[in-house]
Amino acid sequence: MNIEARNRLSATFRFIVLAIFVVAFFLPLVSMVVTSLKRMDELYHLPAKVFPEKPVWENYVLAWTLVNFGKYLVNSLILTILYAVPAIMSSCFAGYAFSRFQVRESRAFFLLVLSTLMIPVMVTIMPLYMVMSRVGFVNQRGLWFIWGLSGIPFIIFLFRQFFSTIPNSFEESARMDGAGRFQIFFRIMFPLVQTGVIVAGIFAFQWSWSEFLMPVLFLSDEKSTLAIKIAMSYADQKENVLYNIGMAGIVYYTLPLVFIFFALQKRFVAGLLAGGLKG
Repeated sequence: MNIEARNRLSATFRFIVLAIFVVAFFLPLVSMVVTSLKRMDELYHLPAKVFPEKPVWENYVLAWTLVNFGKYLVNSLILTILYAVPAIMSSCFAGYAFSRFQVRESRAFFLLVLSTLMIPVMVTIMPLYMVMSRVGFVNQRGLWFIWGLSGIPFIIFLFRQFFSTIPNSFEESARMDGAGRFQIFFRIMFPLVQTGVIVAGIFAFQWSWSEFLMPVLFLSDEKSTLAIKIAMSYADQKENVLYNIGMAGIVYYTLPLVFIFFALQKRFVAGLLAGGLKG
């Protein structure tokens, strides 16, 4: 077998392997869309039918109207913005500090921040609820702003990596021209990590958008999020879950994340690669 034949065989093998992974990745999404177009009796039909006999587009109308979709969509967007903006900024400040302020305790504090990734949410959620209830932040959207100010350890790590790739000469030149620390940060350093900001924004938006436990514990029904209403509202009068309409609601729910990811896909991938160039 000559070299050209080997290369062709190797490329074919890689293509087949990647195709298998792509199919495995998209199969749940395809199943979700197909289920959303079925009648309820088709879901329990034996033998199972992969595709509906006739797509029931009315499921999408019911998915929108049964939960007052527009209202809770606005609630979710408000909470996501309240969380994502301060989370990105505080994580950016922290990443810059860990990258540039090389004091003796810097590495120890950085490892301490990263170690919080290993703490289960269930360990902290009840103490957080007790503290927030004492200071009057239960059923207040402002809690999401405070939650965001605490930063996100993973995003702090990403920003530290981004800032570490920027030469110190940029700051030294600005300092010689009389620029202060905040001027250097906002006029020079922050614009240079715009790719990192996009990556952080996608992560922060996704985490807040899909959060379930915090809204259940801290918010009333009127201020609740779309995730809570979709999980609890699609049922008939006998409390039987309407899986087909629920899947239609989930399709609506995932569309913002899909649009954001594909619109910023190149910047997202480039940001992850750039953030891992330097330790």
